[in-house]
Order: sequence, then structure tokens, then C-alpha cells
Amino acid sequence: MSKEILNKSITSCFAKIARVDGSIGQEEKDIMNSSKILKKYKSEDVETINTNNFFNNIQGEFGKSIKENLSDEEKEDFITDLVSLIKSDNKVHDHEFFLLGHVANSIGYSPENVAEIIKKKGINGNSSGWFSWLFG
Repeated sequence: MSKEILNKSITSCFAKIARVDGSIGQEEKDIMNSSKILKKYKSEDVETINTNNFFNNIQGEFGKSIKENLSDEEKEDFITDLVSLIKSDNKVHDHEFFLLGHVANSIGYSPENVAEIIKKKGINGNSSGWFSWLFG
């Protein structure tokens, strides 16, 4: 699988999560600018990348590319950065956890590991959505 697909996959994940509540704010930009994973694998401008068909892409080509090409440590860094993006506006919505869960599942990253990262980042786990069963 090409490096171009891998880079587009990672950039699309950042874009989708950063835009989940409508627009990319300064907090999100700061997190993305400090991400080692995004610096290493960025394909194009996060603000303009097309995320149409994101769910189909992450379940297929994008998820497979990330799963096969990132080390376990890079996957952890990647998910940690995405959790930081979710937390950036200090409002965590169920649909953000849904999106994170979808990405993590597609790249072969366990829900238990995602829940641990969420806890480390200080996000309240009392959600009725995805991952809520891990905080019981």
C-alpha cells in the first residue's frame, strides 16, 4: 500500500475529528500542529481535505493502511492525539466517541486501550455512547 494512501488516511482522521462539531478552532489547530504523527504522515491541508465517504474509507482502504503501516507505539500516539482533539473544546459528545471508536476499530486498536487513553486525558467516561461499558 502506498505512502500516499497512508498519509491521506491519517490526515483524513485528524480532519474528520477536528471538524466533528462544525469548524476547526484554534485549540484543534494547536493540537494538530504539535502532533508528531500528523507531522510525519500529513498529506495535505487538514482544513481542506475532503472527508466525504469517511466511514467507508476508514473501514476499507484507510483503516487497512494505518493498521498495516503504523507500529503499535505510533497507533497509540495517533489515538492519543485524536483523543486530545476531542477534548480540545472541553465538550465531549457521544458522536465524538462513536467516531473515535470507529477509527480505533478500523486500525485494530482495542477499545480497552482507547478507554485507558481517555481516562489518562481526564475525560469523564460517564457517556451513554461508545466506550461507556468500559467505564462501569
